[in-house]
Amino acid sequence: MTAMAQALRSALVSIAAVLLSFGATYALCLGLEVNVSPAILAAALCMGLMRRTERLEARAVLTKLLALPLISLAAGLVGFVFLKLPLLGAVLFTSGIVLSILLRRYGERGSAIGRVIALPLITILAVPPAHIEGAHGRLLLPLLVVVAGVISLISTLVVSWLAARLGLVAVQEAPRAAQPPAARAGTLHIVTRMALQMLVALTLAFSIGMIAFPEHWFWIVLTAFIVCSGTVGRGDAVYKGLLRLGGAIGGAIVAALTAYITFPSPPAYATAMFFILFLGIWLRQLNYAYWAACAALIFALLQGTHGVGMVPLLEMRLFCIVIGALCGVAATWFVYPVRTDQLVKKRVAEALGALRELLSHKTDSAEYQSSLAALDHHAAELERVAPPVRLHWRLFGAKDPDRHPATWLQHMRLLLTQARVPDCDRAQLGAEMKRLGAMLKGHSEEAR
Repeated sequence: MTAMAQALRSALVSIAAVLLSFGATYALCLGLEVNVSPAILAAALCMGLMRRTERLEARAVLTKLLALPLISLAAGLVGFVFLKLPLLGAVLFTSGIVLSILLRRYGERGSAIGRVIALPLITILAVPPAHIEGAHGRLLLPLLVVVAGVISLISTLVVSWLAARLGLVAVQEAPRAAQPPAARAGTLHIVTRMALQMLVALTLAFSIGMIAFPEHWFWIVLTAFIVCSGTVGRGDAVYKGLLRLGGAIGGAIVAALTAYITFPSPPAYATAMFFILFLGIWLRQLNYAYWAACAALIFALLQGTHGVGMVPLLEMRLFCIVIGALCGVAATWFVYPVRTDQLVKKRVAEALGALRELLSHKTDSAEYQSSLAALDHHAAELERVAPPVRLHWRLFGAKDPDRHPATWLQHMRLLLTQARVPDCDRAQLGAEMKRLGAMLKGHSEEAR
């Protein structure tokens, strides 16, 4: 199956879960005479949960059923604090996001808890509790936030289970706790480094946004989070910032063109919104810029701004996105930075080591099959760092191709492909590996 077809299947499953969570919560809202905001909150939470489809054990399901609603409630309280004490809300939000990153030091289980913490916090920026109108009584509003979390999780579990049973998507095994590699003596742990970068990025974003752009600070904070989140190097931060900006510009142009469109009825309006959301989920797996464009268009339509008021709003939004991207890039560039060429060299060296181990085993042995499976992990890690390097090559080229990280990645990709051929020429493969090793060594000597 092609990557495009697999992405389409995954998007169909995701939008089915989103529609289920939205529909169930909206039906509840109608009964309570509350506006559609809780349903949008449930759909946004579900969309985030569907990005990671796992085969969950009973204990994991129970844990999430208890944790996600409570954390959603805590995130909702942070949203209320933003209204009364914006500075305190910024501190609580930043602390929660930084904590979610630090939890990665405790293996996959800690990472899973961190994702559950971060998702409601980010979602609450898009759907603040203040937008929930008609919720009379002190308990009804927080109860709706909790119910939205429960419905989103149940929708995710039900749709994921059905999709797995029908063979529409490949469901991952439930993760086992794994301890991340320890930092070398005298160096800062990579997770701590990422947490500090996020702390600086969000501090800059909140400071600039709340002081200079009090009505649009959300765009600055969200963009800074996106650019800094999961960044593996300085080049990756710049690349993500460019994708975010390019997608937002595309979405803004489309939004400006559709500013004068009048939908015949609320169902037609909702259909258009969910279709755009489906396109964003589908194309996101091919390139993040598509999702940024669709998200910008969705938020523009949610604003309900038409006519001459649309263009200034979009211009301000793009300006805020640029500022947010610069906050994220500045944090990753100056706070314990990771040079892209050094990161790529490290990943290529690790892949070479795995390839040498593979070649030390006979093709019919169990060790060979285990080593072959390990190559898939290294191939994925190489692809993760490849986009900014390839973009740099296209834009600027290289005086000495053997010293450019894009060359190392290309050679390593060819080696991994050749190694998977059962009757490959091991002597020739070994010679190519030595050549790549010489490229890495030459770069190290040049950098001294």
